[in-house]
Amino acid sequence: MFIREIKRRNKPYEKQFIAHRLVESYRTEKGPRQRVILDLGYLDLPKDQWKLLADTIEAKVSGQQTMLPVDKKIDSLATYYAQKIIKKHLEKQPESKTEEQEKHDFKSVDVNSLQNSQIKTLGAEYVGLKACKRLGLDSLLEELGFTTKQTQVALLSIIGRLVRPGSELKTAEWARHISGIGELLGVDFTHLSHNALYRISDRLLKHKDEIEAYLAKTEKDLFSLPEKIILYDLTNTYFEGTAKHNKKAQRGRSKEKRNDCPLLTLAMVIDEQGFVKTSRILPGNISEPHTLENTLKALDSTYYDSKKEKRETSQTITVVMDAGIATDDNIGLLKSQGYDYIVVSRKKPKLPRSQESMPFTTVKEDHRNKVQAKLYVQDDEAILTCQSKLKARKEQSMRQMFENRLEHDLKLASAALSQKGGVKTYDKVVKRVNRLMEKHKRISQYYHIEVKQQGNFASAITWVKVNQKRAEDRFSGTYYLWTSRTDLSEQEIWSLYTMLTNLEGAFRSLKTESNLRPIFHRKEEHADAHIFIAVLAYHLLNVIQKELKKNNIHMQWQYIRERLSSHERVTTSFMTKDRQRLYIRKTSQADAFHKMIYGALNISHSPLKTKRYES
Repeated sequence: MFIREIKRRNKPYEKQFIAHRLVESYRTEKGPRQRVILDLGYLDLPKDQWKLLADTIEAKVSGQQTMLPVDKKIDSLATYYAQKIIKKHLEKQPESKTEEQEKHDFKSVDVNSLQNSQIKTLGAEYVGLKACKRLGLDSLLEELGFTTKQTQVALLSIIGRLVRPGSELKTAEWARHISGIGELLGVDFTHLSHNALYRISDRLLKHKDEIEAYLAKTEKDLFSLPEKIILYDLTNTYFEGTAKHNKKAQRGRSKEKRNDCPLLTLAMVIDEQGFVKTSRILPGNISEPHTLENTLKALDSTYYDSKKEKRETSQTITVVMDAGIATDDNIGLLKSQGYDYIVVSRKKPKLPRSQESMPFTTVKEDHRNKVQAKLYVQDDEAILTCQSKLKARKEQSMRQMFENRLEHDLKLASAALSQKGGVKTYDKVVKRVNRLMEKHKRISQYYHIEVKQQGNFASAITWVKVNQKRAEDRFSGTYYLWTSRTDLSEQEIWSLYTMLTNLEGAFRSLKTESNLRPIFHRKEEHADAHIFIAVLAYHLLNVIQKELKKNNIHMQWQYIRERLSSHERVTTSFMTKDRQRLYIRKTSQADAFHKMIYGALNISHSPLKTKRYES
């Protein structure tokens, strides 16, 4: 082998471009010939070292030891180019013989020459890709105008968020150096840049509505989803940084207690089995009740047919919502659009005295909790009063904590009246007490606090608990469900409401398993795309978990993907008896855990076939 320099000049320009090639001489019946082994690009190496580099590359490919001393730079370059040559030849090889033929493919090899290289993770990527194929995401993207290369990068981005959540930079590094996702997709990601992932995420976001509508319909058909119940709620995620270039990034009430950071809000609708129907990305300071109308419009669009006819009113859907969204206006909106509803409220309804004495019915009882409920139906609405022992214990603990915090602050304010430099002026003490009442407003309403005056100064601060019956009711673990479904029993109404835990689980999965938080992007479109790709990864996750649960596998995805990462793709090489180097690219043997997961998903235990190359 030797290195040849190539000089080129594009016709419109005077600048000369220099590149280098690794060339091999070989003999034929018609005489010596030369062939290009590898394009090296521009080689930043003195010409007198080209021969040494070529010899070192040849030695590494053939598995021979070089006799000449080699410095670190040449050795590093030779290793890099040798791996590219081996990979290039393995990719050119057709898939190996059948297993029966392989059993009789014997070679005499030097066992001491065994080497393993190019080890890439495969298991979780394989499962994610199969979920993509089952949903037909690759076909959809091609229909939307994505080129083959763009489709491959888009699938990488979505599967990467499922398997190894991270930024575009981290995903590109993972695809280049760690994962076998490129082999699964049939593309070389060695030179993938994170900018390519930014571009593809923007393109995915551009087609958000079409992709979500397609996935909702496909999942409904695949799993025969009844879609009689939909769950609606919001969550938010925070930015690392000021996000001053993003108009949606606003400060608000953070569900992760990160009120110091700008936020983005994700509104999502799922069905009773956890499948996403639609999602919307909203400003971080948006009022929750005001989000419902536009979300219903987005949801209703999934029920239009090709003639754009509206959903039939006979297709009754029940919307389940939490207290923050269930305002009177929103309930009226649901009624006007033909939706049923089940919503929760802490506001105690005014019931007839005859109903107050009605007995409770147990709707759940186990070693941890007991939930009792009683139903009152009036006109076209039903009210279910629920009492939970577990919730009562939690709220009583919270009440004690709130009281301790308020009284601690009041004692500090009272002690300051007799301390040097303490706040003593009557007006200032009153303001201080008012601030404390506002700070602890969840409990201060059940206290009577008085500041006693002596001249211009406060002489004492006293407090006493009041309205204790109302406080006990507030922290009793009691809540009220309002519903238009007057045809349901106590047990059925309560069971439908508890489905909101499915949505809470979906949000938890997005945040922990799909890296929804925090957001590092500065531009609005990149931040929105970051969230949308997390939602797409959740689609894959729900498909996978649905199949696993059918086979009684209820493990968390984080645990599954970690265990699947031990299923790998490896290149093993030997020196044969005739002094040739034999390279075999093969998937490692699936262990019992891998086989259990693959079997539940009804996919092959051995992703990718064996390939071989003899130098």
